[in-house]
Amino acid sequence: MLDTFDHLPDSTDCWLYATDRPLTEEEVAFLESLFDSFQREWSSHGRNVIGACTVFDQRIVVVAAHIENGDISGCGIDKSLHLLQDAAISRSFDWVSALNIIFEDDDAELQVVSRTQFKMLASKGAVNANTKVVDLSLRSLGGLRESGLLRPASTSWHARLLPQAEEAVG
Repeated sequence: MLDTFDHLPDSTDCWLYATDRPLTEEEVAFLESLFDSFQREWSSHGRNVIGACTVFDQRIVVVAAHIENGDISGCGIDKSLHLLQDAAISRSFDWVSALNIIFEDDDAELQVVSRTQFKMLASKGAVNANTKVVDLSLRSLGGLRESGLLRPASTSWHARLLPQAEEAVG
């Protein structure tokens, strides 16, 4: 999956977005094609943005953007957000709030729950330190390469939502 970004350095900005439902193969192809066309013209304050996009497990969209010797502006980021919002409207899906938790269940399916629901699942033992989670707060391609898209909850901020974290604090 990350080979889509092979041409980009670790310092590349990236954003992770989750869909409210699995996308169909046609929707994934549409989204990737749409972004491919968009990134050919993507600019930020007159500078070309080198971008790439891929969809993981039909639920997680990873967008990467790099400007040689510079940073992408808020306006440049907004351009990609508008594209993604329009794509969601045209294909009747929604983007999940970054405040939600995305985790892999026992059947290797991605699930989306609120933080409260995740804590409840943790208290019941349905999720634990080894549960694979997606960290939507990652902001660099190097960070994504280092930790991977799915990683144990114990190795991310998600660990704070697990019972043993509460015991350590209390």
